[in-house]
Amino acid sequence: MEETEQHFADVFGFDPDDTRVFHELMSDIVHIDVHIVPPDENRPFYLLFTTGMSDKPMTLPEECTWDERKIHERAEVYCLLPPDWKFEKFADRDEEKRYMWVIAVLKQIARYPHMCKSCLGSMHSLQFTEENTPFADNTGFCSAVFLSSDERDFGGKYGDRLGYFRTEDGSYINLLCFIPMYEDEMNFKIEKGGNELFLKLFGETVTDFSQLMINVNRESVCMNKCI
Repeated sequence: MEETEQHFADVFGFDPDDTRVFHELMSDIVHIDVHIVPPDENRPFYLLFTTGMSDKPMTLPEECTWDERKIHERAEVYCLLPPDWKFEKFADRDEEKRYMWVIAVLKQIARYPHMCKSCLGSMHSLQFTEENTPFADNTGFCSAVFLSSDERDFGGKYGDRLGYFRTEDGSYINLLCFIPMYEDEMNFKIEKGGNELFLKLFGETVTDFSQLMINVNRESVCMNKCI
C-alpha cells in the first residue's frame, strides 16, 4: 500500500499525508481502500486510486508464460474526477448516491478478479450487471473499460510511469485507468474490439488528462445510448 501511494505521489506531485482514504471496515478476499487526492493548481482534477487489489495475484490464462504472469498478475485501478466532484455535505441520500457510486465501483472492480479467478488488463472491459443497470440515476454509465499507458502514450510528462511500477520485492504493479462506458459502447467494444473503441473515445492518442476525467453527462460515442 505504501509503495503504491508513494508511486502515485511521485508521479502526480502530492504529499501522501494530504490524501483522504476510504478504509474498508470489513473485507472479503482482499482489503480494498480507495485513496482520494484533491485537485490543486497543477492537478485540476481529483485523483482516486485503490490499494489492496495487488496484494494477491490475479488468475491469468493458462497459456501465459512465467514472464507474462510476473508482469501482469498484479494491478491497481485509478480514475480522474472533475474538481467540483463531492465527497461530503450532501443534501440528501439521493445526492450522495450520485457522487459516491464511484467509490463502490472502484472497490467492486478491485475485488472482481480475485472473486472470479480472472484478470483485468489494458482495454479489458467489465459488465457489472446482467441488466446493465446504470451506476446512478444521473448517468447512463453501466460498464467499464480499462486503459494503461503501456498500450497508449498519454499524459505528457507522466508518460509510461502510469503503465506500471516495480516494488522493492520485484513485483510489477499495473496501473489501470477506469473509463466508464454506456451499454452501446460496451456492445461496440465486444463486436469491433478495443482498438476501435479507443479511436472512438480518444482518437489516435490521449493528449490531455481532461480526456480521462469522468463526465457523467458526456454523450455516447456510439449511436444508441443506454439512457
